[in-house]
Amino acid sequence: MITKWINRKIGRQLMASFYVVLATLMISSLIVYNYTDTKLQATRAKLEDIRDRSARAGALWEEWQDVQFNMRGYALMGNEELYTQVMAQQDKIAQQTDWFEKNAIYDQGKAFAQSSRELYQYYFDAILPLVQSYVKAKESGDITESFLKGTTLAELPLGQKLLTEGKIQLDSQGNIDVLSEINKSELALGGYREFLEDWAQRTSDQLEQEIRTTQLIWLANIVVLIAVLIFFIYPFIRRITIELLSLVKNSQRLANGEDVLSVKVPNRKDEIGILALSFNQMASSISENKQHLLAKNEELQAQQEELQAQQEELQAQQQELEEALELTMRNEQHLQYRNDLTETLAARESLTAYPEIIEKLVTITDSEIGALVFVDEEESYSVVTYGMTDELAEQLLQNDASLLKRAESLKTPVHSSKQVVSNHPLPYPYYMYETAVPILDPTADDIIAYIYLVRYRDQFTNEQMRDVMSFSRQLSLSLLRMRLFDEMTREKTKTERILDSIREAVIYLEPGKEEVFVNRPLYDLFPELRYGVQAEQETLQTCLEVIQSVVDEPENFSRYVDSVLRGELPTDSLQFSIRNETVFIQFYVEVIHIHQVHKGTMLVMRDVTKETEMDRLKSELVSTVSHELRTPLSSIYGFTELMLNRDIEESRQDRYLRTIHSETERLANLVNDFLDVQRMESGTQSYKKTSVNIHAIAEETTHFYAASTQAHRITFRHEGNQLPVIEADEEKIRQLLNNLLNNAVKYSPSGGAIDVVLTTSRDQVILQVRDEGIGIPKQSLSRLFEKFYRVDNSDSRKIGGTGLGLAICKEIVTGHGGEIHVESVVREGSLFTVKIPLVQSTHVTIS
Repeated sequence: MITKWINRKIGRQLMASFYVVLATLMISSLIVYNYTDTKLQATRAKLEDIRDRSARAGALWEEWQDVQFNMRGYALMGNEELYTQVMAQQDKIAQQTDWFEKNAIYDQGKAFAQSSRELYQYYFDAILPLVQSYVKAKESGDITESFLKGTTLAELPLGQKLLTEGKIQLDSQGNIDVLSEINKSELALGGYREFLEDWAQRTSDQLEQEIRTTQLIWLANIVVLIAVLIFFIYPFIRRITIELLSLVKNSQRLANGEDVLSVKVPNRKDEIGILALSFNQMASSISENKQHLLAKNEELQAQQEELQAQQEELQAQQQELEEALELTMRNEQHLQYRNDLTETLAARESLTAYPEIIEKLVTITDSEIGALVFVDEEESYSVVTYGMTDELAEQLLQNDASLLKRAESLKTPVHSSKQVVSNHPLPYPYYMYETAVPILDPTADDIIAYIYLVRYRDQFTNEQMRDVMSFSRQLSLSLLRMRLFDEMTREKTKTERILDSIREAVIYLEPGKEEVFVNRPLYDLFPELRYGVQAEQETLQTCLEVIQSVVDEPENFSRYVDSVLRGELPTDSLQFSIRNETVFIQFYVEVIHIHQVHKGTMLVMRDVTKETEMDRLKSELVSTVSHELRTPLSSIYGFTELMLNRDIEESRQDRYLRTIHSETERLANLVNDFLDVQRMESGTQSYKKTSVNIHAIAEETTHFYAASTQAHRITFRHEGNQLPVIEADEEKIRQLLNNLLNNAVKYSPSGGAIDVVLTTSRDQVILQVRDEGIGIPKQSLSRLFEKFYRVDNSDSRKIGGTGLGLAICKEIVTGHGGEIHVESVVREGSLFTVKIPLVQSTHVTIS
């Protein structure tokens, strides 16, 4: 049962063989190991026993030696301690002798035990009691000898008794014979030791023999294992390998397409047997399939031949269809070219677009080269070519005998043909057919262009010429439309230039259109429209929203615009301001009618900021001049009338005259200021410049003002050690200092310090006037030096003035190449700084 189970699988067979070898090896190894171990243990025990017996024999003999020595000592010295030791040794010797008697195995051992027992009895039963009687006799003084004599012991009573009983014997000299018994025992011991040594040697030899026997058993075991491998395992594997190689070889033949009917099936139930049966089945199946496929192949070949015949028929039909399709595509392409050409002619608006047109025209007419020649209003030519060299184009335009000149004179299509002997561009002589078709302006019967085409082999067909004539008419319309478009563009550009040249901002809107036209001044006036950034056209809604966002009063602007959009055109203009009254604009409307038809509306915005500012300045001037003139005139009129109509004391007359003189001087200064302003505006102001010591002028003027007021502390200080000299008009410099100090005193109504400081830098004279007056608001500083400008607050209005003093100061400083500026804090004071160029190398050193 187990054998059948193992034979079903090759793996099981291999594993069974392996297990057999392994079991054999293990069992033989165990047997050899057990045998060897038993022998070794027995030999070791035997050797131990021998060594033990030898040791015991040695120890027994040593005890005998000690007993003899102690016995002699006891006999000579009568020492009881030695006697005690002898008695103790007697017990040990008795035990050892008993051991040998009980454990004697061999005859030598038994002889040794017997001799030891006889010596024991002789020594302890006879000699020891005799020695004890000797010691007692010596202790009693019966014996006085210093050394023990054997004869003395024999002469003792106990000695005589023992001799009589035969337990002791005498030697030849009459001494008790002890040595014979001892020698007898010693000989027995020596024989016993020799026997033990010989026995140990034989045991060792026996052990070596056992080891060699074990080695032979191991070798025999290995030989048996090799024999199993050679005679059982190897044939088994070789048989399996041969059968597998047979299957592999037949499988390769089968894979190469060779016929393999069957293989020999081994008589076994394992995988090889099953594989051989399966291989035979597979080979049979493949053979059957092969036969079936051959039959199918023959059938397919027949079908393939039939399909090839059908394919050839289909190819013939396909070729016919392709020829028809090619013809259709050519016609379609021709129509496509015609449509493209028509669309191009309808869409193009410049000469740069016409290369595509001549290319399509050449393609449609199957020409080789071609050109479009355009004639402008000055009868000059411009040409667009296709396939033509510059030399051919030049001959076409300049040669008086060219086909183009004939068409120009006849104003009808002309044709020509000529044989060309050159081998270029064709490699043989050929005929060149030309045609030139003039394109006429039907309104003026003028030639505006030409179509020029050339073919090399065949002349143009009637159909091709009809296409050319059709395209010439379309080209005529395209050129006329282009001319009309150019004319409209020029007119539009001219209109834009005209409107841009108008200074007023214009928004032109047409009824029903959201887009509007605006001119450049509108963008200048309203930069929020971002001129030049937006690509799309402006719309009315966008423009109005942007403008309304910056208008100061958007409600009035919206009402005005709404009335315009409703068609209720206002008769008056609207004036409004933008960006917090920085710009003032006059807004009015103009309606455009052409042939009594409303075409559009112009919204005009004019910048009237300057006019408005001038009106404001004019009003302020009239008010200021009236006020400034009326005050001194009233004083002069009142005092003169008083002096004429009444008798007044001489002292009062003198005071009145001084007042009249002062007011007259004030009027004169006022008139001089106006005259200076008039000269400033007309550009006729002139200066008589000489070398002027400004230190002396500043010091003198400061002292004058210091003496004329009690409420102010006016001081002059010059920092530096050189007196500056400038190239200036002395009178104007005095006027400059007078205006600055007069303002400092006038705008310091509560008094305070006024400091005039003169310093020099490397190339400038710096004059500073500092007061502690009412100060100037920050927003007024930028306009402080404008004509007729006065700070608009209650303090300034109380003080009065024309607003010309500082404007005159700036004009004087500017006229001398210098500069003036002011720093001020309200209610803390102001600082005016004047810088005038210094005359080089003209300093005067202060001594």
